[in-house]
Amino acid sequence: MRILLASYFYLPHVGGLWTHVSHLQRTLEKLGHQVDIFGHHPDMQKYYFVNSGRSVDKSKIKDPIYNNMVRYFLRERNDVVEWIRWKEIERYSYEAALVYFGLEKYDLIHAQDIISTRALWRVKPERIPLISTIHGCLATEYLHSGEIKHTNSQEWRYAAKEEHYGASSSHLTIVPTQWLKNVLSSNFRVPENHIRVIPYGMDIDSFSRRMEAESSLARPLNKKLLICPARLVPVKGHKTLLEALSMLKKVRSDWVCWFLGDGALRASLSEQARRLNLQHDVLFLGERSDLPSIMKQADILVLPSLQDNQPFSIMEAQIAGKAIVASDAGGIPEMVTHGETGLIFPKGDSKALYSRLNKVLSNDELRNRLGNNAQNWGRAHWSLGLRIGQTLQLYEQVMAKKRKAKEAIRW
Repeated sequence: MRILLASYFYLPHVGGLWTHVSHLQRTLEKLGHQVDIFGHHPDMQKYYFVNSGRSVDKSKIKDPIYNNMVRYFLRERNDVVEWIRWKEIERYSYEAALVYFGLEKYDLIHAQDIISTRALWRVKPERIPLISTIHGCLATEYLHSGEIKHTNSQEWRYAAKEEHYGASSSHLTIVPTQWLKNVLSSNFRVPENHIRVIPYGMDIDSFSRRMEAESSLARPLNKKLLICPARLVPVKGHKTLLEALSMLKKVRSDWVCWFLGDGALRASLSEQARRLNLQHDVLFLGERSDLPSIMKQADILVLPSLQDNQPFSIMEAQIAGKAIVASDAGGIPEMVTHGETGLIFPKGDSKALYSRLNKVLSNDELRNRLGNNAQNWGRAHWSLGLRIGQTLQLYEQVMAKKRKAKEAIRW
């Protein structure tokens, strides 16, 4: 088949979306399919195909749309807030870019977010099946980030509609966790029978080989190493972690914590660490290409997310056999069983996080047992072949349904 994987966001993208798309592309191509990947260029100035580099300047697409829509809003809908105007202009521009490049040659399209799903549903040829994978809940992320202030706002009503139509505008929608399925069906009225749960998989052998590579970083010899690999954005909960580490420092000094990732909060988190006198205990190391080898050196993975879906960092820590201390946000409790494969704490609760960290640092037997249990569980659950196989079965189901519908029309 000729398959298009599409996202509104820039690609390559930091986080689980790009990891999932990369795994899917490689596996599909090994099976003989032709795969294109479409999205924003990382500079956000072009729409492009990641695999071929074919592109168009975004300004050529967006400028005429922007001018016409600004006039429309001023004339017809002056009550619409600027944030919604911007969102609408962005979606229309993305739709126009898809039309510009053409979609007719594809046998199946697999969108990777609610924005690209809705756009593709509106402009694709009717005969082409469209499957969607939703990697998180944008509407509630806007609340965590402060981009939307409250649920009585015009912005929230728009975001809720965007979530509903984005997750419904496909022949079938895939989510990685039962948590996200529940959120979409309960909060945003997406029909339950429209959603299938297929957890992410990972290339366990490849990750294991990368763990053996050398890293330019070496852990302190006399301290336990905590790592927090996550984008420095509000939804990841780093402020909660820093508060917990401040409490931890008052009772013990046998640890250091590495923040692995970058983002808009780096300056404010660094300042918070300084105010809490943690500047020598918490290191901000930015994006790292050697995360697997760093994971091998670590003693504990800590993930304080306020919202999360199925974080790859937990999957990787499980394959590496590390003790995990994580919040109960999103789909994390589906991955980690408290007291067996890790320790869970209530999201946003810095005192509980401090208590869990102190417990696992104090007890070598517990830390090793949690790591061993996590490794056994992860290796049994994160088979990439199994998850891609389940996705391909859905491809076949959707295509077969389209064929039957076409034959029925002929009759």
